[in-house]
Amino acid sequence: MSTVLPPFRADVVGSYLRPDYLHQARRDFASGTIDQAQLTAVEDRAITELVEKQQQAGLNVITDGEFRRSWWHLDFMLGAEWCRKSADRAGLPVCRG
Repeated sequence: MSTVLPPFRADVVGSYLRPDYLHQARRDFASGTIDQAQLTAVEDRAITELVEKQQQAGLNVITDGEFRRSWWHLDFMLGAEWCRKSADRAGLPVCRG
């Protein structure tokens, strides 16, 4: 039996917390204040900053933090033919078949 010695290897799984300015840009996009190109530019900035932080921390595995997703699972499900986006009573997105 082999002995496992540190340093251990780990991958980053999941999302990072989005910066406030990205949340604001998403609200602005939803209200029509900014267009898709402007939202993408804000997402690009947030992703670039996150990648730099991960590199500075010495991580070997880098992620975009899933900053282009609205909800971690909904963007995936909306790619399915049977799923159509709608909103619940609180205005939150839901997938309805």
